[in-house]
Amino acid sequence: MITVCLHGGLREYGRRFDLHAASPAEALRALLVQLPGFREILSSGFYQVRFNGHDFCEAELEHEFRQPESGILHLVPRIQGAGKAGQIIAGVVLIVFAWWNPFGWAAAGALMSAGVGLVAGGIAQMLARPPKLDTEQRGQKTGRNTAFSNLDNTAAQGQPVPLAYGEAYCGSRVASQGVMSRRVDTDGDPVLQNPTAADVTLRLVKTPIAGQAAKAPNGQYYDTDFNDDSVRARNYTAALQQN
Repeated sequence: MITVCLHGGLREYGRRFDLHAASPAEALRALLVQLPGFREILSSGFYQVRFNGHDFCEAELEHEFRQPESGILHLVPRIQGAGKAGQIIAGVVLIVFAWWNPFGWAAAGALMSAGVGLVAGGIAQMLARPPKLDTEQRGQKTGRNTAFSNLDNTAAQGQPVPLAYGEAYCGSRVASQGVMSRRVDTDGDPVLQNPTAADVTLRLVKTPIAGQAAKAPNGQYYDTDFNDDSVRARNYTAALQQN
């Protein structure tokens, strides 16, 4: 006679079972067969297994758990890491040692490893971040205009605008920029009307212009040195001239 006492969350299946079983393994196997859903709940946790006042460890299950003996078997859910790590047994291990296996303990060890591997794989799958799928339509990608590259470095919306004091050599945060195109009057210009009529070499001429200081949010203008080379390099007009 084996009396099985369930504790913690396992009590939803009952608190006490008196079974005509020859060993603790046979008693546990009887519950696995007769209680719907008990196998799934048992395999998802870790337990302290006590039989006649003795707490089993995993190494003792192979022989002592199947030895014919009468007594009281307690199954107490435990959280792994709460102490007595050697006496906490995974539910999948209990199921393997409780079930009759005609192929011997070598196959039982293989089943136990497979069960533990499934549990570990399920936990890893829950913790892993799912990959972000590219849900952008193909038409949106092909519809982008890549013929004109940006003139300056850009920053994402909402980024802070740096305020530098003194001499600083750094990049910029462009808040706004645009491109303006004009139609050039080619009347009376033989080169532009017929570029192949003469061998003409054009050059780009930059003329520095006086810049205007930016205004701060408080209404004051920033102190800007317009004679600095880096400032002059950003304030100019460009024109094509014939050599």
